[in-house]
Amino acid sequence: MEIWIGLAMFAGLIALLAVGVPVAFGLFGIGIAALFIVGGGVDALGLVAPTLWGSVTSFTLTAVPLFILMGAIISASGMGSRLYTSLATLMHGVPGGLMVATTLACTVMAAVSGSSVATAGAIGRFSVSEMRRFGYRDSASCGAVAAGGTLGILIPPSIPMIVYGIVAEQSIGKLFIAGIVPGLMMAGAFVAYQVIGAMREQSLRARSQAPDEVGWRDRLLALRHVGPIAVLIWIILGSIYQGIATPTEAAALGALASLLLSGVIYRELDLARLRLILQETARGSVMVLMIIAGAMVFGYAMTATQVAPVLSRTVAQLDVSPWVVFIAINLLLIFLGCFMETLSIIVITTPILIPIITTFGWDLIWFGIILTINMEMALITPPVGLNLFVVQGVVRDVSLERIIVGALPYVAIMLAVLALVAIFPVLATGLIGSVR
Repeated sequence: MEIWIGLAMFAGLIALLAVGVPVAFGLFGIGIAALFIVGGGVDALGLVAPTLWGSVTSFTLTAVPLFILMGAIISASGMGSRLYTSLATLMHGVPGGLMVATTLACTVMAAVSGSSVATAGAIGRFSVSEMRRFGYRDSASCGAVAAGGTLGILIPPSIPMIVYGIVAEQSIGKLFIAGIVPGLMMAGAFVAYQVIGAMREQSLRARSQAPDEVGWRDRLLALRHVGPIAVLIWIILGSIYQGIATPTEAAALGALASLLLSGVIYRELDLARLRLILQETARGSVMVLMIIAGAMVFGYAMTATQVAPVLSRTVAQLDVSPWVVFIAINLLLIFLGCFMETLSIIVITTPILIPIITTFGWDLIWFGIILTINMEMALITPPVGLNLFVVQGVVRDVSLERIIVGALPYVAIMLAVLALVAIFPVLATGLIGSVR
């Protein structure tokens, strides 16, 4: 009976999303309806208000608007363009140098923005035009930006990791640390693919927007724009890793440092731009917090109606290998990623999957990284790959089909990294023990 209730809840939610109901309201509606119909009637609704209040007043959740604020400041400033120009100079002489510079710039931006959209938008705004100017194919250029932007949710800080940590009741700091090695592996695999591809395709010989002759002096001068962002990364991740600050406190320090860097050192923020930054932060924060609140009500309904416990027991009693269950979970996530937005997938599936993961004794921090890599693929798989549309918004004269063609090889790379992290969990959990 409970399995059918769960299927009905899931089908109802998909139907609401399909007709355009916002994710948060869909979660609210299905959760409240399930509680009212099969969870005990009006009496079961008594805990909805406390659940809502508790879900959005958590101190840990304060990190979300702070990281959104930091990403908005960086996107609105010229830090992204200076970073890309500097890395292009440093990569001069490397096969496919501008694509490599794009991936490295996305990697660095990912470590300070926490958002794939902010990363792809900030780097794609100028990198695609530069790669086009030096003869790179549009599909390859756009694919590099779309895939590089996905690093924004795997390399910490990561807003989806925060959401997963809240819903799964796991340490945000441990999730951040667990994402470092897989994130760097992913970035390294992207770079290797780009260098090998450029070496095979002679038309993509190493060129950059730097002068044809780049000396050591040019490279040293290029480092001056990398240094401030490196300091910003150290403030965020270093403070967490060394036990100086919690993720929320690190987010506050990062937002303050990025504000000082953009407004005082580079002098790029005026009142009009600051107002736009605050508006973007408010919109993004309200969206995320509403989705989390809806997810908590949906999860409470799944528990109150016994759907989650019964589902976990049923899966545990199946006479199949745990790897079969693991592969099935990943196939489900990849399938959902083709049609739904990442935060929606996380908040909908986490309450269902966590009991199953716990039943098999799998590490929830490790699974958080597995889930995040799946969400990376969701960002560049059609028809709802958000990064594909972000890149198309930056380069309007390139068709979505060509962007998809350029991004699909990176999905295979992500699958390879996913397999490595699945087979060798220490890649995700190895650094956690050293956190103070």
